[in-house]
Amino acid sequence: MLKNKMLCINMDIEHLYQESITSKVTIKDFEDYAGESETSVRSAFNKVSLLFAKRYYEGKESYENADNAMNLIWPLMLDYIVKHNEELVEPTYSIYCAFDEGEYDHRDGLDPEKAYTYPAIKEILDNA
Repeated sequence: MLKNKMLCINMDIEHLYQESITSKVTIKDFEDYAGESETSVRSAFNKVSLLFAKRYYEGKESYENADNAMNLIWPLMLDYIVKHNEELVEPTYSIYCAFDEGEYDHRDGLDPEKAYTYPAIKEILDNA
């Protein structure tokens, strides 16, 4: 029975992951996952964000998809923490910032994704 429950939870994380890529994820999706998996919404944000970080770092997800998904998750997280008077969700916030660093030219001649995003994601994953 526990194995089936874990499989269902993993599929829910994958659902959140895929919905984040297609820009369809909502705060209700995170709340539903949290309720079904008996965890917090904060934990749901972290689990899906860490999954984006891990898959990006392993070369299984493109920078563009991960960045776009984190740009979608960011305002959902902000709305949630403001509504509940909570602090920023870590490491979700750090993952969002790492992908954000790859979005613009830092005027140092370096590829921002390779110079800033990738090493930041590695550090986050090493400390997760």
